[in-house]
Amino acid sequence: MKLNKIVSGIAAAAVTASALAVSSGAALVVSNATNTGFSSTAGMWMQQIYIPGQDIDFGIDPREMGKIVFTITPENPEDFEGGTGGGVVISSGPQNGAPADHNWASSNFWGVYDEEKEIFGRDPENDTNPIHTEIAGDYIYTLTVNVDDTNCVQQESYDAVDCYVQIALQEWGNEIFTDIKVLSLDIYDKSGALMGSFDGDGNFTAGTASAPVSAPAAETAAAPAEETTAAPAAGDVAAATDSTKGSPNTGIEDVAVVAGIALVAGGAIAVAKKRK
Repeated sequence: MKLNKIVSGIAAAAVTASALAVSSGAALVVSNATNTGFSSTAGMWMQQIYIPGQDIDFGIDPREMGKIVFTITPENPEDFEGGTGGGVVISSGPQNGAPADHNWASSNFWGVYDEEKEIFGRDPENDTNPIHTEIAGDYIYTLTVNVDDTNCVQQESYDAVDCYVQIALQEWGNEIFTDIKVLSLDIYDKSGALMGSFDGDGNFTAGTASAPVSAPAAETAAAPAEETTAAPAAGDVAAATDSTKGSPNTGIEDVAVVAGIALVAGGAIAVAKKRK
């Protein structure tokens, strides 16, 4: 058993159910890349894919999107407990007067279940979140959001002079020992054909899916300071989403970044487990 697992077990035994909420240990690996429309912080990875007023256009017709797929991996796989969680966002509209339900349409997820790796951060039988992680490789997981009437790019928004379309991954999980790295964002049309891909640094590729078959060695950039918000009830992902949903209501330059929230409850900080 690794030393940090032993420490986590000792810490868990010392914490009572009445412990106060603390800032989340989970964060995204931050990229310093300055690619077009790309931004990266410890709380949110975001790629703007269509803003005609800012000459952001990758040849992807956002009205034709059928699904988006994020591929993620823990930065330090051997320390990963499965506690990643947050929201995958498709956001569109004009800067002013954007349809409220499309301005920041977020689909929640929580935890990773990977029996082979003895990672049990998600209960697959009782997971009621709209999306969930799927195993795609060795410590590699995908999050898929289907595009429908609730999160599609409406013609009204597309025609607006100040139209914007952006896709984001927010992280507010309770993982303590490792950060989470975005490997790729893949965008498919309604027929299932790949429209384009972005790697974890926002580099655009077209024609082939960008998800790797194995996790690359991650390079960690220094994360900027994040502000935490008041914590919702333990495990209440919907409440966490509600507390963040309204922040980036312009969707363009100064998107407010929400740091992840984790609760220490029931006397547990992390689940110690034996690795094979």
